[in-house]
Amino acid sequence: MKVGFSITARMKSTRLPNKLTLKIQDREVIALMLDRLKQSDVLDEIIIATSNNPQDDILCEIAAREDIKCFKGSEDDVLERLYYAAKEFDVDFLLNITGDCPLVSFDFIKDIVQLYKDTNADLITSFDLPHGFFIYGMKIDAIKKVLEIKKGTDTEVWGTYFIDSGLFEVKTLNVPKSFIRKHYRLTLDYPEDFEFFQAVYNGLGKEAYKKSTEEIISFLDDHPEIVKINEHCEEKYKKRWEEQRKLDLK
Repeated sequence: MKVGFSITARMKSTRLPNKLTLKIQDREVIALMLDRLKQSDVLDEIIIATSNNPQDDILCEIAAREDIKCFKGSEDDVLERLYYAAKEFDVDFLLNITGDCPLVSFDFIKDIVQLYKDTNADLITSFDLPHGFFIYGMKIDAIKKVLEIKKGTDTEVWGTYFIDSGLFEVKTLNVPKSFIRKHYRLTLDYPEDFEFFQAVYNGLGKEAYKKSTEEIISFLDDHPEIVKINEHCEEKYKKRWEEQRKLDLK
C-alpha cells in the first residue's frame, strides 16, 4: 500500500497575507512543515496540493527545492485537487491537513495508517489532538464518491461531506488523554498565530521539527504565556468554520 501525505496549500490568505512563505528560523512556514513530515517513516510520498493560479507557483518551487512532489489543480474544489493528486502519484491511502500547520503530529501518522489497515474506514479523524496537530486519513475511493454526489464546487471545508452525510464510515483515532488540550492552537491564520509560532520555535530551538507531539505539549504546558498569545483566535476560527460549513451543506 502506497501512503501519501497531501498538504492543501494556497497563497490566497487575506487574514495573514502570504502566510505559508513567512519565515521562522530562515525557513518558510510550509518548509518547516515539510521538515516535520519527513520525520515519518511510513510516508511514500509528500505532496503539496495547490492550484493552477500563477500566484501559487511559488509553492511548487519550494516543493522542487525540498525534493517533494507538487500537484496543481482546482482553485476552489479542494477534494477534487486531493483526489487527482492521489491518482497522479498512485497513492492508495491519503493523509491530509492544510499547509498552515508546521508542527503537525508526524508521530501519529503511523497510528492513522494502522487504523485504516484494521478498519478500511472511509475517513479517519484525530480531533482529540490540539488544532494544528491533528491529521485526516482518507480512502481514495471515498473521495471519489464525494466528488460524485456533492453539489457545490467550493469544498474548502470538505469534512462535512464525510461526517454529516451518514454515507461513510468514519473512525476516530484513540488519542491518549494526556495529549488532549482543547485550548492549544497550533495553526496559522492570524498575526497572533505567527507571533505564537515564533515564540514556540525560539523556545524549542533549531531542531523543533524533530520534537514529538508529547515534547511540544510539555513545552507549552510549561509556558502558558506562549499559549495565551493566540488562545483567543480559536473562537474566531471556529465561528468562521461553522459559517462556511453551513454554506457547504446547502
